[in-house]
Amino acid sequence: MIYWYEPTSVAAWIKRTLSMFNLVLFSVLTVLVVSEFRFDWGEQLLGRYLASTNALRPETGIIWKTGNQADRAHSYLDTIVTERQHQARSAQEATSFSELARVVLPGQWTGLDRERFKTLYLDLPDNMAAELIPPAELVWLFGTPTLNRIFCQGKSQGLEIYFLGPDNRVIRQLDLDHQFLSNLENQETSFSGTLETIPGFAGRIFPADQFFKALLSLPMEVLPDLITTPEPLLREKGTIVRAGIWNEANSGYIRLGFEFHANNDTKIVLVRAREWAVWRLSMALSRGGQ
Repeated sequence: MIYWYEPTSVAAWIKRTLSMFNLVLFSVLTVLVVSEFRFDWGEQLLGRYLASTNALRPETGIIWKTGNQADRAHSYLDTIVTERQHQARSAQEATSFSELARVVLPGQWTGLDRERFKTLYLDLPDNMAAELIPPAELVWLFGTPTLNRIFCQGKSQGLEIYFLGPDNRVIRQLDLDHQFLSNLENQETSFSGTLETIPGFAGRIFPADQFFKALLSLPMEVLPDLITTPEPLLREKGTIVRAGIWNEANSGYIRLGFEFHANNDTKIVLVRAREWAVWRLSMALSRGGQ
């Protein structure tokens, strides 16, 4: 049975196949397929649609969970890196081995610059410096190419410092236990007398009112570097009547002396200040604290 719309001959079939409509339709489809392979516009349209409707879809499925876990992992790693950088910066800015032990918590470790270690060591009293490591041995460590780097590790019982060679072999290990750190913090930072009896303060002694007026006139960010360890001053009883500035700098620090009067007794308390901050203070004192 032949339907009325079927071609009745080969010529009619070819004529219908090659009609204008079919040729246009074939050309359009060909252009779409070729452009898809060339420009990937289909994937881009699908991706934009999915991105625009992402908030409307529930956050479930393996892909979402995997992405969420990856985001959490990246956030955690960023936190670790930030904490490590902050710890390393705090360690390099430590003004004593006691402060260094408070910065590097048990189970944590950080590198320590050679110059920073030298500064901390030279600030120790002679007896405690020799107890930590004999000066001659330290001169040998720093004077030979054997030493590559220094790092410290926090322990529950204190702090350990390692001197490493080029192959990361431990050359020397220092153990700063709680007893050593306690003895270090209890070292005398005050003694009886007046500022005039100390030659290092000669010519740079000021009344307390003048000194603190100049100090408090400086920007707030300068003040923590002028009195880096306020604890000895806060523990002392009595009234500050005068303050002095040491005539020499040592490893970027300058001593400040504060003269206390209490119960007919005169006492001097020494603290350290950063050299650049003391320079700012000296300029303010020369201007009369203005």
